[in-house]
Amino acid sequence: MADEPPPANKVILQEVLPKAGLVYSEKGNLSEVLCKPKIMPIKSITLEKLEQMEAAAAAHAALPSRSLAPVAERVAE
Repeated sequence: MADEPPPANKVILQEVLPKAGLVYSEKGNLSEVLCKPKIMPIKSITLEKLEQMEAAAAAHAALPSRSLAPVAERVAE
């Protein structure tokens, strides 16, 4: 049984015991650790601010500008 080749999906680590110093042993299966998925915004905050500024500028440009003609008429009287 010890002479059988290891399965292809298992990783074999050789143990190395130092002759002097501390020995640290960790037993268990080594596997990938997946973190929780992060929810990313579709639009960045900067892009949203830019769109708000563009919408405000467009709304401001769409307002009818006050004409100075009535003021000029009052001055002439």
